[in-house]
Amino acid sequence: MDGGYIEPEVLDQLKRKLRRLIYPQSVIRKWGDKLDIFYEYRQTPPEMMHTLKYCTKATFLDTAWDEELAGNLYREHYSGWWGKWNESPKWELSKGAQKLQTLVSLQEGNCPKCGEPITWGRHPVPFVLVLMENPVPLDNGYYALPDERPPPPWVLRHTNLIELPDGDPRKKSNLVKKHGEREADFRSLVNDYEAY
Repeated sequence: MDGGYIEPEVLDQLKRKLRRLIYPQSVIRKWGDKLDIFYEYRQTPPEMMHTLKYCTKATFLDTAWDEELAGNLYREHYSGWWGKWNESPKWELSKGAQKLQTLVSLQEGNCPKCGEPITWGRHPVPFVLVLMENPVPLDNGYYALPDERPPPPWVLRHTNLIELPDGDPRKKSNLVKKHGEREADFRSLVNDYEAY
């Protein structure tokens, strides 16, 4: 409701009018004027938007629960609550509804097969490359690609990577080799000196 602060008397008149619109006169006479209407003035646009989204938050999430009711609610913006279903689903999905469920899980970023979160690539893949993989069209621009092929059963063995015997000098680290060469040079120098 646009405007600013509403005086308490004016607010009570507005609440009475709303109650008359919601309840018929016979109900008000029988049970009294007991409908509580909450009013709070929001000053900033973020506060206003938060209140609007909170009050019109939908909890009727699956159209398969009641298709007739879902059809009646389509594009309607009610400020009431429809409740939250915490029990197991009471209906099974038909083939068309399963296809719809696949699209819903993709829109939510989950894999339709296993339910794991999908990690989307940063860069789009050219459609020609997608077509090369023989995709199965799901609908709405989504395609299911075949599973990645498993690695080949044989293991690639490099013939130059063999186990060396313990005494082989190639098995020593470069630092040990360097010190060994230095010591060999020193012994050679000492032997040459003694030979004179």
